[in-house]
Amino acid sequence: MLTGSSRAGRTALGCLAILAGWMALGPADSAGQGNGPTTRSRHGAMPAVLVGRWGFAAASGNYCDPLGNCAPGSGGSISFTFGANGRAEYSLFQSSLVDGCGQIQSLTHKTGTARVNGSTLVFTPRKGSYKSVNGCRPDLTGTWKFGAGDLKPVALQWQLDGRQLRLADPGGEASGVYSRR
Repeated sequence: MLTGSSRAGRTALGCLAILAGWMALGPADSAGQGNGPTTRSRHGAMPAVLVGRWGFAAASGNYCDPLGNCAPGSGGSISFTFGANGRAEYSLFQSSLVDGCGQIQSLTHKTGTARVNGSTLVFTPRKGSYKSVNGCRPDLTGTWKFGAGDLKPVALQWQLDGRQLRLADPGGEASGVYSRR
């Protein structure tokens, strides 16, 4: 389970969530949702068009936090991998260079299962870890395993738009436009 101080470190690295918010999805229509052949597994139907690795990266020349402190060179990436057998993997990398302090980087990695029901994709993580390198707070550098409370299912709205996958996450962390990797 993450401690309060490690959660604070994770919160301090919210630059990618802000960048993903800039890429927020507009209203989705039903085009591309749930179309195409499906692969059946004990975890439910996984559309064959979703099987594989999807990701996006965002970078900012100048990132400013809610307090107005700005740092150059912030950014990160998010990826999902969906298997025909229902296995799924999620990775979130965030990086920020903080003036007078140093580099702050984090990697969130979760594995579990995914299933699709119409335009809803449910990712259910079973295990995961959080790794942080914090030049500002060395006490927040380390690797932590997620506890059960950190591994809750996430229901994402999905839509294929040509060769891009649009995901809308109610929490905003995984929202974005993904390309096949």
